[in-house]
Amino acid sequence: MDPFVVLVLCLSFVLLFSLWRQSSGRRKLPPGPTPLPIIGNMLQIDVKDICKSFSNVSMLYVPPVTCKG
Repeated sequence: MDPFVVLVLCLSFVLLFSLWRQSSGRRKLPPGPTPLPIIGNMLQIDVKDICKSFSNVSMLYVPPVTCKG
């Protein structure tokens, strides 16, 4: 097969698997911000002030809060 086709198939599989995993595990976890496939909630966390980032998230969602990353 063409390397481009293999790459597209692999990326599609990874994306579909992460979406399936995210939707199947959502019922088991406490509420929290919606994670992106593969990177989770890493973009929503300020690295310079992690405590403030988690504090802001906890004000939106009643504790306990789940963040994936």
